[in-house]
Amino acid sequence: MRDPRVFPAQRRRERREDEPRTHRVNLRLGDDELAAVQAGATLAGLTPASYAARTVVAVAMGTLTPIPTTYREELRELVDARTALTRLGSNLNQIAKVLNSGGDITREQLDAVLERVGEAVRRVDEATIVNMRRRRPGPPAG
Repeated sequence: MRDPRVFPAQRRRERREDEPRTHRVNLRLGDDELAAVQAGATLAGLTPASYAARTVVAVAMGTLTPIPTTYREELRELVDARTALTRLGSNLNQIAKVLNSGGDITREQLDAVLERVGEAVRRVDEATIVNMRRRRPGPPAG
């Protein structure tokens, strides 16, 4: 019996009488590929076959676009930079609140926040430049 803590209940695709699946495609996978499919299926709560079918069909029909690893890293950098900017915005709001209520902020505190703002903006700029260079059309193949 499968341990439900390790192997959550898997869902089967609901059968539809108006769209029966009559065709079969067989796949051969390496150990690493099979492990990746099984992990994805477990996270999605599907059987490996259902997960593979759903993913392949979604990619083929254009409703799912795979992201290369390098894009994921750039996306992660943009998300991290956005998070940093959000936190810095909160810091700036706190400084403004203190100053507006007659309080004092030391020059060191203000410089530290402004340094972090500059670094976060540089990170966003760098990620944006990399993204723009990739999107720039190259010379025609030929």
